[in-house]
Amino acid sequence: MATKHFTDDELRCRCGCGGLPSVEFQEALEQLRVQYGHPMRLSSAHRCQEHNDKVSSTGRNGPHTKGAVDVLVWGPDAYELISDAILLDWSGIGVSQKGPKGARFIHLDDTDGPTRPWVWSY
Repeated sequence: MATKHFTDDELRCRCGCGGLPSVEFQEALEQLRVQYGHPMRLSSAHRCQEHNDKVSSTGRNGPHTKGAVDVLVWGPDAYELISDAILLDWSGIGVSQKGPKGARFIHLDDTDGPTRPWVWSY
């Protein structure tokens, strides 16, 4: 399922398995994109459990396996994106704003759990 602002290719696991996030996650991401009102360039989206094991320290059940994206954004746009994510009850916000501007990102997920909502930095 593609949305108005995101293609399946943008959301698909990068290992080649073809996995996509749930329809519910895609709808929530689209709602966030509409609220934010700007393009959202994704550096990472859905990951199957096997791919997540290879590229992340979160293990087989990390947020990208359930519904998460990393959005390349910095400065005032990052602040606006975080504000909109909080407004729409996204439960996980990771902030990476060091280094070259083109590599800075905001991680967003809507994972449930006893430690949520949660904000962290990389």
